[in-house]
Amino acid sequence: MENQKKEMQELKQALLKANQDIEKLLKVKSDFVSIISHELRTPLTSIKESVSLVLDEIVGPLNEEQKKFLGITKNNIDRLVKAITDILDFSKLESGRITMHKRKLNINDVIKDVYNETKKAAEEKNLRFDLELSDGMEPVWLDPDRIAQALKNLISNAIKFNKENGEIKIHSRKVEMDGKEAVRVSVEDKGIGISKEELNNLFKDFNPLDSSMTRRHRGIGLGLAVCKGIIDLHGGDVWVESEKGAGSRVIFTLPIYRMDNEFNFLLDEAMARAIYNNMELALIIFGVKRVKDATEKVLAAIEKEIKSAVRGPEDKVTRFESGNLIAVIAGTDKAGALKILRRVKETVKTPLDFGMVVYPDEARDKEDLVKKAKKEMKIKNSSI
Repeated sequence: MENQKKEMQELKQALLKANQDIEKLLKVKSDFVSIISHELRTPLTSIKESVSLVLDEIVGPLNEEQKKFLGITKNNIDRLVKAITDILDFSKLESGRITMHKRKLNINDVIKDVYNETKKAAEEKNLRFDLELSDGMEPVWLDPDRIAQALKNLISNAIKFNKENGEIKIHSRKVEMDGKEAVRVSVEDKGIGISKEELNNLFKDFNPLDSSMTRRHRGIGLGLAVCKGIIDLHGGDVWVESEKGAGSRVIFTLPIYRMDNEFNFLLDEAMARAIYNNMELALIIFGVKRVKDATEKVLAAIEKEIKSAVRGPEDKVTRFESGNLIAVIAGTDKAGALKILRRVKETVKTPLDFGMVVYPDEARDKEDLVKKAKKEMKIKNSSI
């Protein structure tokens, strides 16, 4: 029995060391990719800028032949920059080092911006490009830059794999899946389509379709893997519906969070970021002091006032406890949390009770953070 315990302990230590070695190797790989990508992107940016200046004839007139070859050069520079960006983003996603800056937005606004940026590329290929966006879409938590990046990757594929005089259409609507609400976005094309065998490999690393097709349509096969990584980090899902020769529809969903679900989602994400970056995190919860004042209309107005008092770009304001409490989740220390409290006191005139706890100094994990903040709120002298 004693020998078994010793063997188990030795195996545990060996496994721990192996995991640490793997983590070190992943970090070395990620750092290498990051450094090389930066070293490649910096001169490429200068080259692209110089070529653009010449193409715009700022440094002198060009004949048509010169414009043609410089145009080819610029297009290839753009391809190379995109490839480097995909490699860097994939490396960050793989190592968990990609940063998300989520805000509560209507995804239709993001779609419209991306459409305006990409429609020229579709028109140059003689493709019809339309939007079919549902009215009354609910706001969802998203990083607009990252979701725009995912959409651009999907549109780029739709342009590449379309047929001559083909069509691209982006749809959006609210759906319910497995009893949960979500927004659903699809990018549809009338292109060459994908076989069932190829569908299984679509979102795998470096394997969008067969390698001959990747070479033919100029890509390194990371766009869809990056897209999936971004959607996964939003708590969503992505998949493809297609038939060979009949076009494709790439669909992704983003969840709609309400009350306690939204609070837990935001706090989980903030805790993960605080732990990863070895930073402090403050949770401040507010409740209306007088029960008779705690109507939905009053709570909604207070929530709006508190949002105006919270200024950190990553700080979030949400409701929980069935909407009866308002929470501020702020990436700050005790001193920063006290500043938020002072601003709330200056802004909100309705008497409030509050509880404030900072991780990791005063709480060991998420559950402890919430429990202690609620307990502190019950202390009589905590009102503002």
